[in-house]
Amino acid sequence: MKTGDRTFPTLNALRAVGAIMVVCTHAAFNTGEITRGWTGAALARLDFGVTLFFILSGFLLSRPFLLAKARHEPGPSVRHYLWKRALRILPLYWVVVLVSLFFDKANKILTTTQWIEHLTLTQIYSKGLLASSLTQMWSLCTEVLFYLVLPLLVPVLTMTRKRPGLDLPTVMVRSGVLAVLGVSWQARVAIIPGYQGHYAQWLPGFMPWFLVGVAFAAVSAHLVVNGGTHLFERLGHDLTGCWIAAVATFALACSPIAGPRLLLVPGAWEAGSKVVLYTISGAFFVLPLVFGPETEGRARAWLSGPLPFWLGEISYGIFAIHMFVLNKVFIATDTDIFTGHFIMILGLTLIVTIVLAGLSFHLFEKPILRFKNVRWAVRMERRTSDLPTDAPVS
Repeated sequence: MKTGDRTFPTLNALRAVGAIMVVCTHAAFNTGEITRGWTGAALARLDFGVTLFFILSGFLLSRPFLLAKARHEPGPSVRHYLWKRALRILPLYWVVVLVSLFFDKANKILTTTQWIEHLTLTQIYSKGLLASSLTQMWSLCTEVLFYLVLPLLVPVLTMTRKRPGLDLPTVMVRSGVLAVLGVSWQARVAIIPGYQGHYAQWLPGFMPWFLVGVAFAAVSAHLVVNGGTHLFERLGHDLTGCWIAAVATFALACSPIAGPRLLLVPGAWEAGSKVVLYTISGAFFVLPLVFGPETEGRARAWLSGPLPFWLGEISYGIFAIHMFVLNKVFIATDTDIFTGHFIMILGLTLIVTIVLAGLSFHLFEKPILRFKNVRWAVRMERRTSDLPTDAPVS
């Protein structure tokens, strides 16, 4: 029995959770809070928010391609897909980069080459430190590369000599192989000091996180078209159990097994362990929001509510703006870096960032998104069942 498609009403809020985690970990680092006991250890690992971003991107962006494959339909227009991604990411990114380069005094020493690198999202592919107020953008560089690779990745994961359609075991096995290679990459390059290159921030080391999302998307597409049950669907009904597993795994990642809290070079085992533990924890955290009931229970109902949804809408702005705001909060409060005052610094940073991100989304980002369906970028997507019997499928 085939099932109807889903709307995933909680996933927007998950973006907000990830963005706020990133703000918290940066505030904790800059105030020195990460050095204080077990709470500092947990705050140091809230870069886990990036894991959530990458899993969500893998799931939401690959699912239309995989669903089309499962339905024997033409895939989405790659041109339209890339155009929408560019509209969503680049305008605000360029504004934040220019503001940071012009108005953060620490960036006065940057060369023209470094300006170009930051404007083109290529700063992690050269040696040296990242620009002040823009250090968080390394993950956006990696995510944007994933956007570009995805239309090529899907055929690699799905191509088979078997009958047409989506062969789920093939996708899962190939995703697993690429994930193992990603862990191997991270274990190898993370031990290279950052001043020699940003290899530990490149896409291969984070493929396990993206591939969790892709695997979830493949199972989701399979269930929509073929119905039946799957282990993920059964696990998705037990949100409490999944989140207990996620928290337990995250707690392990807060220990020294996942490497140092500070910006020290980890060992190969530590770097590999961190990627694996974040992958497992992220998978268990996201799984019951992708599978199982969509709005049943207090947690899902709250995450589907208006405030979490709105925070998810502006989450990209929160992520992009917060480091510039954080640095200005230190100046405005006459607070020296690494001298404490975590709650005050975090509270002010969150308030100002959320206000600016809200204004940015409604007055700048959202109007720009109205151009996502301009004629030259759109190819009408029609189901193969709607095509004439003699029409070619492309």
